[in-house]
Amino acid sequence: MAKTKNELIMEVLALMEGRIRSGLQATPPQEREDLEQDINARLVKATNEMERVSFWTFKEQFDEKQDDSG
Repeated sequence: MAKTKNELIMEVLALMEGRIRSGLQATPPQEREDLEQDINARLVKATNEMERVSFWTFKEQFDEKQDDSG
């Protein structure tokens, strides 16, 4: 069953939560919440703009880019 955009966004945010929190440890405590919100907003935007393609479509596009570059 295909996931809705909202389900996909929630899944990406959940999958990235640990990595984001880990990375935030290198940020001063007073800036962490703002940075976390900014990262999450960027993830939402990127996920929302993603185009779903099948493996074979992806492979075809990848192969075309390889042919064009060399």
